[in-house]
Amino acid sequence: MWQAKFLILALLLGGLALALPWLAYRRLKSLSRKHGRVLLVRGISGAQAARIILLRGKIEQVDVDETSLAITDYYSAFEPAIKLSPETYHGRTLFDVARAARLAGHALQHRDRRLGSQSSWDSFMILWGNGWPFLLLAFIFMKEGTLIFGLMTFSVLAAILAAIHAAKHRNIVDAARRGRAELAAANLLDGHPREELDDAFTAACLENLALPYTRTWWGMLVGR
Repeated sequence: MWQAKFLILALLLGGLALALPWLAYRRLKSLSRKHGRVLLVRGISGAQAARIILLRGKIEQVDVDETSLAITDYYSAFEPAIKLSPETYHGRTLFDVARAARLAGHALQHRDRRLGSQSSWDSFMILWGNGWPFLLLAFIFMKEGTLIFGLMTFSVLAAILAAIHAAKHRNIVDAARRGRAELAAANLLDGHPREELDDAFTAACLENLALPYTRTWWGMLVGR
């Protein structure tokens, strides 16, 4: 009896773990519909915002580059550089600026030695997001005697990865807070209600949490 209860609990945790990126995505879409088209009053682009934050943080060695090769905007601590998609690089919406500011915030964390291998983890979670349906199918089609054990193992693995991803989200929130503080200190966020600013920087954080859904083949097939 306890084995059945443990199996149900494991499956529930696994299901919640797999749903977490989708839930983050739904919240992100809601915020984008609400304020995603709002232009920054001060008129700077995402690239300009990132450079201003880097200059204020005295991190002149970090470049801000436009790239269409990467599957997502990211900060590379190894180059070091901030890689922005053309949309974010040239974008002048509040959301574009918040996204770039969060990445510049990672450079501030790196300066203060408070940054782990975030980009490597993000790449792993994107790989996991693309691969877990195949892994689940492999467990489902296992021999009958090992099916339950396989599903439990998969569910526990999914829950562990989701817990780590959620824990690392604190690092994302801190980076967004740092970037926002620098822009606010430079009076570049003036003219926007608190609600707009909160939603924009929340969305910048949710984009990372939603990566295992938004950057997957099946997420695109389902429709976003």
